[in-house]
Order: sequence, then C-alpha cells, then structure tokens
Amino acid sequence: MDRQYGDPVIITDLGAETLARVPTHANESSGGYAEDWLQELIFKHPECLPIAEIDNGYSGLVPICRELPTPAGPVDVLYATPQGRLAIVEAKLWRNPEARREVVGQILDYAKELSRWRYEDLQRQVSRKTGRKGNALFEIVSERNPGISEPQFVDEVSRSLRTGQFLMLIVGDGIREGVDAIAGFLEDYATLQFTFGLVELPVYKLSDGRRLVQPRVLAKTAIIKRIVVADKGDGLSSLEAAAEDEGAGEPSELENFYRKFWAELRDELVLDDASQPMANVTGKGNFFFSMPPPAQSWLTAYFVQRTNEVGVFLTFSRGAFGDRAYDILLEDREQVEKEIGISIEWKSDGSKHRILNYRTFPDVRAEQHREGIKSYLKDTINRFVNVFRPRLARIVSEL
Repeated sequence: MDRQYGDPVIITDLGAETLARVPTHANESSGGYAEDWLQELIFKHPECLPIAEIDNGYSGLVPICRELPTPAGPVDVLYATPQGRLAIVEAKLWRNPEARREVVGQILDYAKELSRWRYEDLQRQVSRKTGRKGNALFEIVSERNPGISEPQFVDEVSRSLRTGQFLMLIVGDGIREGVDAIAGFLEDYATLQFTFGLVELPVYKLSDGRRLVQPRVLAKTAIIKRIVVADKGDGLSSLEAAAEDEGAGEPSELENFYRKFWAELRDELVLDDASQPMANVTGKGNFFFSMPPPAQSWLTAYFVQRTNEVGVFLTFSRGAFGDRAYDILLEDREQVEKEIGISIEWKSDGSKHRILNYRTFPDVRAEQHREGIKSYLKDTINRFVNVFRPRLARIVSEL
C-alpha cells in the first residue's frame, strides 16, 4: 500500500493548516532529517513509540544505550522495562524493497546474537558503551524506577536473553512493504520468541518551527502472525508460543487469566525441596523455575490453548553444558523414570533438549477444570524438582 494516512491538519479560528511532511535525506543539511536524528529522537523520547498498541507488556521503556555492539553489528537503540524485558529498535530510512528485507534480517540477527548472551555479557557491553561501572543496566533502569528489586530484575533480563523474548521494532520514515511479504520473511527466522512491530514515524513541520511526530503502527505480530520460539523440527514449537499465539485477539483478557492462574498456583504450591526458587508470576502461558546452574537450565509449566494441553518440561540453554547434562540424565533414564513415577518424553534435536510430561483437558480455561489443572501442575512440578534438581546440582559440581 502506498499510503495509509493523510497529512495532519491543524484547525484554528483563522482556518485550517495542512502540515507539510519533513523529507528524509542522508543528512540534515539538505533540509530533512537523517537516520541519526531519528535514532536520537526515539532514544531520548521513547514515548514516540506506540508501545501500548503493539505489546503493553513492554510499557515503561527506559533507554539504555545507542549503538550497542554485538557480533551481528551495533543495535541502534536498546531499552529495558522495570520488569526486566528488553526491546531493540532499528531506525531506518527505507528506500527500496531490498533494503527493507535487509533491515528485517538485520534486527533478527541482533536478536539471535543477544539470545546467546548471559546477563553478564549484556551488562559488560552496556558498561563499555555507557562508561558506567557496576551493574550499569540495572542502575540506569532503577534511576527512573526507584524501588525495583535488583535480583528479580537480573533474573528477568536473564530469562529474556535465554528465551529470546524481545520486543523488536523497525522504525522508519515511509514503510511500504506489504504485511504478507513481511510475515513470509519472518517465518524464515522462526527460532526466537519475540514481539515484532513495524512503526512509521513521519515528521511534520509546524508554522512556528516545532515538529510534530505522528507514530503509526503498520504491522505487528498479533495481526501478521505470531512467530514464536521453538526450534524447527522440535515438535514442541507450540509450547513457548502458547500465550502469544492464542492471545492475539484478546491480549488483556488472556494476560489477566494467566496472571491470576499463576498467582494462585504459586500461593498453593508447596515443594518438598525448600531450596527451589519460586517462579515469578507472568501474564504469559509459561511459568519458569530456575534450576542449577542459573540461566542454563530451567523448569517450565505451560499452557497450549489451541490443543488444550498443560504440561511441565525441563530444558537447557544451547551449548556444552546443556548437551552434557542431557546426556548424563539420559544415561540414567531408567532410574529417572522410576523415581519420577509418571511417564516422561525425552526430546532432542541434537542441540536443544527437553524432558516433558503433559496432559490434555477439555478446555484449559474453563473454570470447572481449574482446580484439576492446578492439582496436576503442583504434583508434576514437585516431581520434576525432586528428581532433577539434585541431579543437576551434582552434574554442575562434577563438570
């Protein structure tokens, strides 16, 4: 489509004034604005980004730094929320279809690189870029949001990195790419969990010299298609997609459902192993428990509404530890299955490994099944913690 909106019109007692759009150029000396100006604008004024229209879970963005170095290239702008969620923005003046595909691929490459980082890696790069010592990432966010918990913030950022759960925005001057074309391109990169949005940010000049910025959401994953994490060929792609995929039509209601359910489960859950850290309540279809070692293995309780499935699985970050831990557990498979006392599935594609138990219900959101689902999850989580937590701790100590 060539145009979705007309130019703004200012109405006064003296009449109507149609605002002239400021052109985009390679540099501002030619009378328009350049990519660097656009990047600086959204860094200093994140309120220019229509976050609530894309994913309200990323509200309250705090600018962290510009040009964050990654192996895939510098991220134009990095933000974090007080809850520890990360957003990356690529600011581009789009000029032709080839460049558009390139910039979509570029921001996806940034996300893939970040998903390989630990909190310490991100913190180190933020410190280097900002020149701040200590836990610079947390300090920048806490300066605007006093009272937030540092351990909880670090845990949530770590989880965002581990799962590739980012808000990714491409912000440009005149995005014309069709929604179908963008959706098809994203499917080639369906290896991360993320929210993706295209935002057009036209700038208009007022008669008094001020500039008016009119954010326009051209596309987002809720209306394109949710491209959500899981590895191709894994057979478990729906597990981590549950909340996003099913909630596109009614995110507020679904988020409320999950928050209430996970809060109830957390309050009622009594584990035999008192050393197991409790999961944090989320508005998504996943409930994460950190396992040894932190940020490299975790237990997830989940919903998949499309198939009315509820389950629990143990998984690991990609890499040497995950491969070795899974192999050691697999060698002890007979004893593990005897101790856990319920049927479990062992799934591996060679680099990503999961150990899973699940159950289907007639309707996972129906009130009449709520207690049954909680009872099943409480029992299964406790079994998984009892069997796998001490084994993982022993594996960590021996490696």
